[in-house]
Amino acid sequence: MQVSCNDEVLAKQLYFTQNAEGTGLAPFDCWLLLRGLKTMPLRLERAMASALSVAKALQTHPRVTQVFYAGLRDHDGYATHCKQSRGAGVVVCFTTGNYHLSTAVASACAASGLFKITVSFGSVNSLVSLPGDMSHASIPDDVKSDRAFPTDMVRLSIGIESPSDLIRVLLDSLTKASPHPPPPVAVAKL
Repeated sequence: MQVSCNDEVLAKQLYFTQNAEGTGLAPFDCWLLLRGLKTMPLRLERAMASALSVAKALQTHPRVTQVFYAGLRDHDGYATHCKQSRGAGVVVCFTTGNYHLSTAVASACAASGLFKITVSFGSVNSLVSLPGDMSHASIPDDVKSDRAFPTDMVRLSIGIESPSDLIRVLLDSLTKASPHPPPPVAVAKL
């Protein structure tokens, strides 16, 4: 977006807003945005269907202690969510009861090449993160404790890949991951 004005104070305010909010897209970025909007409903429908399949599969694994996804009938807010929305979104969270296990699962998912580790959401690619170590790391420990924030939470943003591939990687990672911290790396002294 290009904005012109003849007021220096207003120009500085506009520049600050554009810079802080990221609203100053270049022409090519605008074209990409418009192009992407044309297929967004199809991509979102596919990703939401896959997210529901992933959430249901995670509920069946013995190492998963809780699954957080508004599209599951046993979710606390399911009835309210269904009244307010046409889909449950693409973000699925789960806990394992063990921080080291969750870390190993996220690492194994990323090592598979099917998931990428990032705090972002909404890509066509599936993403995995550990909110306690990433997006929520700056929240003070006492606040996390007061709000019962689970340190073992794994957050997934489901993309448009084959849901059976996503489920296979997740369940395999859960089955094979170690619940113990990795051994310390030995450093040779010179």
